[in-house]
Amino acid sequence: MHGMGMRERLESFLLVIAVGATVAIGAKRIGIPYNVALVVVGLLLVVLDVLPTTPMDPEVILIGFLPVLVFESALFADADGLRAASRPILALAVPGVAISLLATAAVATYALDLPFSVALLLGALLAITDTVSVLLAFRSVRVPHRLAAIMEGESLFNDGTALVLVSLTSRVVLTGAFSAPETAKALGMAMLGGVALGVLFGVMGASVLRRAPDHLTAILASTILVFATALISEHVHASPVIAVVVAGVIVGRAARNVLEPSRVLALQGFWETAGFGLNVLIFLLVGLQIQVSMLIEEASSIALALIALHAGRAVAVYGCFGLLRAVARERVPMRWQHVMVIGNIKGALSMAAVLSLPANTPYRDRLITIVFGITFVTLMTQALPFERLLLMLKVAFRGNSGREGISEAKATLIAARKGQAELDELLSSGLVSRKEHAERRAAFQLRVIKAEELLRSPEGEAARDHVVDLSLLNAQKAALVDAARRGLIDADTANSQVNDIDRTLMNMMHHAPEPNEH
Repeated sequence: MHGMGMRERLESFLLVIAVGATVAIGAKRIGIPYNVALVVVGLLLVVLDVLPTTPMDPEVILIGFLPVLVFESALFADADGLRAASRPILALAVPGVAISLLATAAVATYALDLPFSVALLLGALLAITDTVSVLLAFRSVRVPHRLAAIMEGESLFNDGTALVLVSLTSRVVLTGAFSAPETAKALGMAMLGGVALGVLFGVMGASVLRRAPDHLTAILASTILVFATALISEHVHASPVIAVVVAGVIVGRAARNVLEPSRVLALQGFWETAGFGLNVLIFLLVGLQIQVSMLIEEASSIALALIALHAGRAVAVYGCFGLLRAVARERVPMRWQHVMVIGNIKGALSMAAVLSLPANTPYRDRLITIVFGITFVTLMTQALPFERLLLMLKVAFRGNSGREGISEAKATLIAARKGQAELDELLSSGLVSRKEHAERRAAFQLRVIKAEELLRSPEGEAARDHVVDLSLLNAQKAALVDAARRGLIDADTANSQVNDIDRTLMNMMHHAPEPNEH
């Protein structure tokens, strides 16, 4: 019976993965954010009751899911960019989170008829931001580097602060007791202890990665690092999330500075895949935790919580940056602030956090339903049009703007050359006269000349076709690896040239034009 239960759980798990993967692939093919598609499918699973309700062990979410999600984000973070934007990031991640939490809790207490402690817990859950939608939009359009650094850094450290508050407020909800000195002590221990352990494990992890003999052992070492950091931090009552974020930033920077490019790409590829897989799982697992009747009952609560959420975010963003400008003369453009308010989108981390609440937490089912409802609405109304909103606010431009004429010129050149070749074939076959051939070829030649003029202009020279470049570089890399495996060239020589190609690939990924910051 035990074996049969395990088999059934495994089959359910594989079914969820298969559904999520299919949805994510479909979303990417039609060009919409995959998390939007997943939350829609999660809602459909609730409405249609396709899959059975599946209880989740909160410890699995807390130790297995959250560290991976935050480490993946931290590993990709630009440490230098975060340092340069440290003041705005800290303003949003500490007082900003507190303001958002209190504003949401105040409305939730009176409008949703929740006890104040539970309302605080809801505020902490909704203070967590989601960068998946924002970063997907940032990849489609060009935004100022500093704006991207602020939003990425705020999310990383905001998540750490908010998840510490989730832990503390859930403890108050469970025990029914609140002590200001004890809470302050626990908060300080969680945050400062998390930073200290993160630095310690980050330095140790960077040292181990530097000595790893290949990319497979580097990936294994990074996996051990993540879970060791989380488990030990949890054991000493420090924040596992803050510790993993700090360790991830340190390891990511060290990896890019000292490791061979091929290892960096392999490491980033592994964690990107892991983060993507867990995002897929969480969006669907939340759908399996709630009931359609409760979702309908909580519709008005979700609407009121949304109002509270955005009001709190607006006060936090405009208030913190206004104070920062007055005290430290640190200016953040108003348009950027609008983007940060609009970009307050909920996602996998909020849902993972609410799933990690102990099963005996009062109002747990209601909190899961409200968080899911808010995630659904923000993804549909904010994440889906976020790219267009960036363009409307004039803080971004399309990465291929200025290339449209270049692309048209290339298409014209290809078509005209093909037309000339076909005419030559027809002439040699005797199907057109020399006069007609000359006239038509001259018309094609005019189009060729105009297209070549544009392609030879500075604008044309600047608009290099990265798709072609990437294809050529990857083809060369594959040929070198294959030749080394077949013994045609020395493995060291192949590795040296592959590293040069990987370095070129990384430079192409990290160097792109930016719009004016104002």
